[in-house]
Amino acid sequence: MSAKKRIAPIPKRWISPVVAILKDGDMQKIRWTLTAESEFHLFGFLTKEQAYEYCINLLHSPELHGEMVTGMYDRFDGTLCETWAMLGRHPFNSPVDVYVKIGLHDNQVILNLFSLHIDRTGELRSAISDYQSKKRKK
Repeated sequence: MSAKKRIAPIPKRWISPVVAILKDGDMQKIRWTLTAESEFHLFGFLTKEQAYEYCINLLHSPELHGEMVTGMYDRFDGTLCETWAMLGRHPFNSPVDVYVKIGLHDNQVILNLFSLHIDRTGELRSAISDYQSKKRKK
């Protein structure tokens, strides 16, 4: 049985520095995992800048919810990152969501792009739907 997901609205205090780093596009401040770097082309992104633009648009989505992911560390210096996983619409209009997981650390200086691939399990979509249903009932 999987652990309960920590679903919540993604905080603006986290979104603002992430968007600023993505807009800047400084490769010294954005670290990609091997998986994210090898899979982002599958969505039709020709450049990392196009992937950043996708993430920026996603982060500007109204009422964006996601999962707070604990235990994510920067692989270069071992710093614990405040990490959020979220879902976005597939650029090719596939019914499968795009799963994006971004970690922020070091006083909002470094961004870790941990994941940028399809939502392989659907668990996050279910957890977000459950969270939103419970909120509507209150």
